[in-house]
Amino acid sequence: MSVVELPHSIDSEMALIGAVLVQPDVLERAMDLVTVDDFVEPIHARIWEAMCSASARGDSINARLVREAIGNHDLGGASVAQYLERLYSEASTVANLSGYARAVRHAAQLRRLVSTGQEIINRASSVSVMDDPAPIAAEAIEQLDAVSSASLANHVRRVSLGDAMAEAISASEQARGGNGLRGVPYGIPSLDRATLGMRPGQLIIIAGRPGMGKSTVGVSIAMKTAARGYGVYFVSLEMVAQELAERALASLCWSAGAEPITYQAIAEATRLSDDDFARLRRAQEKYGRDPIVIEQQSGLSVQQIIARARQVRTMLDKRGKQLSVIMIDHLGLIRPSHRYAGARVQEVAEITGALKVAAKELGVAIVLLCQLSRQTEQRSASDRRPQLSDLRDSGAIEQDADVVMGLYREAYYLSRKSDLSDEERERLLEVQDRIEIEILKQRQGPTRRLTLFCNVACNVVEDLAQ
Repeated sequence: MSVVELPHSIDSEMALIGAVLVQPDVLERAMDLVTVDDFVEPIHARIWEAMCSASARGDSINARLVREAIGNHDLGGASVAQYLERLYSEASTVANLSGYARAVRHAAQLRRLVSTGQEIINRASSVSVMDDPAPIAAEAIEQLDAVSSASLANHVRRVSLGDAMAEAISASEQARGGNGLRGVPYGIPSLDRATLGMRPGQLIIIAGRPGMGKSTVGVSIAMKTAARGYGVYFVSLEMVAQELAERALASLCWSAGAEPITYQAIAEATRLSDDDFARLRRAQEKYGRDPIVIEQQSGLSVQQIIARARQVRTMLDKRGKQLSVIMIDHLGLIRPSHRYAGARVQEVAEITGALKVAAKELGVAIVLLCQLSRQTEQRSASDRRPQLSDLRDSGAIEQDADVVMGLYREAYYLSRKSDLSDEERERLLEVQDRIEIEILKQRQGPTRRLTLFCNVACNVVEDLAQ
């Protein structure tokens, strides 16, 4: 096997150090872009560490500091004076500081990629063909994700309070001039008003017991969001893309004056007329280019989801669209790491924590569907609306989430009773097409209950007709 030359940029390292020598007050800005570990030349790492330490102490950064850092280090035959002269000469302009720093950082990231690749090769070559390659692949994904995350540091860099205030005021002015939203619309006006939309960096939980309509609400929001031009990455760990497409088509064909087409009817096909197929094709032609990407592979880890989200972001960028929302259906089907050996509380905490970090790094809202615990079923029929304490497996869900919504359909429970009273039959007819969204937590807003129209068979969720 041939020896791979590791990527490096010695000239950029020297230019970066030289720029700081020329104008020491740029060091703080440079420290946001590179670390001492990013330098491939040991003497440059020593000089950079000495500069950072001097800055922390309030000491001067000058040629004498560099001389002391170099000490008796071999400079390849050059004298200290000659080396200092080259450092100054490489920094042709301080204005290009960011360019020098990016070259140093990118070279370091490429070296880490090469190192990770070599480690993967070594590990994969050392195991038996009878061994499961999945653990090796999972570890590789985590290592690659660390490199990818480092390149996204600008999303989460330190900012001054004054800059943050200015950004907040600007966002508020824009919201006042528009529809009041601070983020991506859910597409349901009452929900948009109650939450101000899905903000970048938010982890949003939509929870419910089986049959409450989690997937219905998730698909509906994804379709409404994409129809407005916002990029959506829908991670379906349960349904295949065709099943999601059937739900989407049923939703898009819904209108008050037309005969509904259920997604079950689309799947079965035998009951569809030529006119029905014409309506389906018109919906596909009108909405088929909306920026929504479906991930239909099951058993993905949270690291795999995040890595693929970055790929989708690049894909949408090429189409002139921005990834704004990641919808994951659902938490219980995300494959945990081996770190906690089946300890579910810790596994869930690891997943939600990673998703919250990813939402901030990627600058998107992540909507995570999850199930509520069985304790809701153990309460009386009049007391089965979701509560925060019903969140299954971990209090970390509540802690990490910015918004938590619980779903409740009274009709679901009434329809499962075999001995309905006359009063209950009347009540079932009244609430047949109703879903309640309980906003159980909202960091920047009140809790409240919304009652919406919901046709599960056609995957429609919208405000009640006024």
